[in-house]
Amino acid sequence: MLSKAKKIQQKFFQKLGDFNRYDLLLPESSGVYTFIKDRSGVVITANQLTIERCGFTTEEELVGKTDYDLFTRDLAEKYASDDQRVMESGKPILNMPELAPSKNGTIHCYITNKMPLRNPKGDIVGIMGTTTSAEYSRHALKSFLEIATAVDFIKDNFTKTINIPELAEMSGLKNRKFESLFKEVFSITPQTYIIKMRIHTACQLLTGSSKSIADIATEVGFYDHSTFTRQFSKHMGLRPVQYRKQYS
Repeated sequence: MLSKAKKIQQKFFQKLGDFNRYDLLLPESSGVYTFIKDRSGVVITANQLTIERCGFTTEEELVGKTDYDLFTRDLAEKYASDDQRVMESGKPILNMPELAPSKNGTIHCYITNKMPLRNPKGDIVGIMGTTTSAEYSRHALKSFLEIATAVDFIKDNFTKTINIPELAEMSGLKNRKFESLFKEVFSITPQTYIIKMRIHTACQLLTGSSKSIADIATEVGFYDHSTFTRQFSKHMGLRPVQYRKQYS
């Protein structure tokens, strides 16, 4: 007998048609290759990154192909064997390092996840998978790792006065370079990041405590009540007193 959760899932997925494209959540900039194959290993759908990696420009060119059409025999047999293992066991393969060709044919190390794809009855009808280049992941993390020490410092000290040049110094960077990298990683300046950390904590205090707004302003690191109210209203769209009344 299906559990309540399974019934909710089944009812929802029965409504889905071919117009729902999960792969659109993973554009080329994500660095994640996605694909779905049926039980016989035929490609059913893939995101654009996967399509181009396989040497095509449109999904129509890729759909219907198997690993044996796309890769050398040794690689195709490895991929197909892993697919069968997932479909026969019903258990996913997660964070598996494997060799695979890049778009230009050069072999690189990738991290692959594969999981069984089931129909509403629970039968395994194929697999869905993701693959990420280990080299891409390292490159994507590079900017964050350069400012990670400063990010950790902000997390532990955001209620205090924080000097941006000091953050740059602890990262071993010039001030302009530090601010540029920070914005590249978080899409906001370090100053705005600190303010958002303070406001997030203020939201918790406004709804989870009976402290006065003036006390909360001081506790989370704002200079005074008026500065806190101005910044809170700017970022939350409500004054602190309105937020407390609405969400407590």
